[in-house]
Amino acid sequence: MLISKKLINMNIQADNKNGIIDQLAILANADSRLNDLDTFRQAVYDREAEVSTSLGYSVAVPHGKTDAVREPFVCFAKSTKGVMWNKQLVHLVFMIGVPLDAEGNDYLNILANIARNIMNEEFRDDLFKTTDKNQVINIINNGEKEG
Repeated sequence: MLISKKLINMNIQADNKNGIIDQLAILANADSRLNDLDTFRQAVYDREAEVSTSLGYSVAVPHGKTDAVREPFVCFAKSTKGVMWNKQLVHLVFMIGVPLDAEGNDYLNILANIARNIMNEEFRDDLFKTTDKNQVINIINNGEKEG
């Protein structure tokens, strides 16, 4: 399963995008999804330095493909106050981790599903409104099936 309750923070407290990346990476590490926390974090920072992962609609999708990832995952965080992410205010964050040796299509499919879903206003609204981690998982899984 790509996402679990352990990979969700419904009220993340961070002042900037690196703070969110750090906190979500710690969740992934605590759920045994990573081999090396610092290497994964650096891969996400490096990717973010190349091109911002803010996709509009108050959503960002930072991601890293590295051998520091044990198994693919998606973390989710919601920031009530929002965080500036390269000049855009972001409230919803999906962080993706994929092993370096993962099939290219797997990585692209995860990104494509999230990108497609965030363009759906109902999907975003449901995530903004819910306070329940199980509901987040249902929303994300249902969005993937509809895509």
